[in-house]
Amino acid sequence: MNRRRWWQAWVGAVLMAGMACAFAAPPDEKPSLPPVEAQQVAPHIWYLHAAGGNMTALIGKDGTLLVDAEFKPFVPEIIAKLKTLGGDAPRFVIDTHYHGDHTSGNGAMRAAGATVIAQARVHDRLTRVQRPALDGKLPRPVPATDLPDITYGQHLTLHLDGETVHMRHLPPGHTDGDSVVVFENANVIATGDLFFNGMYPYIDVNAGGSVGGVIADIDRMLEWMDDETVIIPGHGAVADKAALERYRDMLVRARDKVRKLIDAGKSLEEIQALHPTASLDAFWNRLGNAQGVRRFVGELYYSQVVHFPG
Repeated sequence: MNRRRWWQAWVGAVLMAGMACAFAAPPDEKPSLPPVEAQQVAPHIWYLHAAGGNMTALIGKDGTLLVDAEFKPFVPEIIAKLKTLGGDAPRFVIDTHYHGDHTSGNGAMRAAGATVIAQARVHDRLTRVQRPALDGKLPRPVPATDLPDITYGQHLTLHLDGETVHMRHLPPGHTDGDSVVVFENANVIATGDLFFNGMYPYIDVNAGGSVGGVIADIDRMLEWMDDETVIIPGHGAVADKAALERYRDMLVRARDKVRKLIDAGKSLEEIQALHPTASLDAFWNRLGNAQGVRRFVGELYYSQVVHFPG
């Protein structure tokens, strides 16, 4: 098996295992879904979380805007939670990237009245063989109902309820289709998976992602922030600029540790065995996920030795 296919199999297995665990249930029972969490972070703006990627909601008289759509089974609970917050089913949904824990609710959100917006490469990737299947079969394209209605290239702005909402496409980082959503007046930024707060990330090297790209994108985002900016990461708790800087520092240190071993002629397996992130694990791997650490080291390795055009 060549390196590219090995890496695709590795990532697919990790994603399928994680998604399967999230929805494991006896055959005749519906999965038990955790409640949807909500936290107000600014006037009219809320952080929401169920089981997949974090969401951000702007709620007002012009309708509800939701950043990311979670897994499909959660959509009724998400809409119900939005209604308890004074909103309604989303008028707009923005996908920050193509991964299923941020997009597989698209079709159900559209059925409830939403217009789905994403960067053009998200639409492209969702029409190709991308999303991991839970039944052990090869990944397959998403249904047409899950595709974005509107796509943009580099920058799109919406004006809702006195808020200016900027969608900004950054160069390849987590994937090649990442959007950062900036709520200009509220000083809130939804980063998508360019930021995993308090944990090692998943960097989709098969979709153009790389650790160097993530670091460069973080540097761009930091220029848009001040000490009062509220950050809603793709995963993890609501954060601030200092937390994003801490995350950037971890990525730089981890990248450099792996780079040193690559330059010494070590293979991926040898580097993983040397556990180069050991000094970082106490904070960034607090749950003790050994497989996740190995995967992250693999992403650091392939980010620096192989270019995957996606």
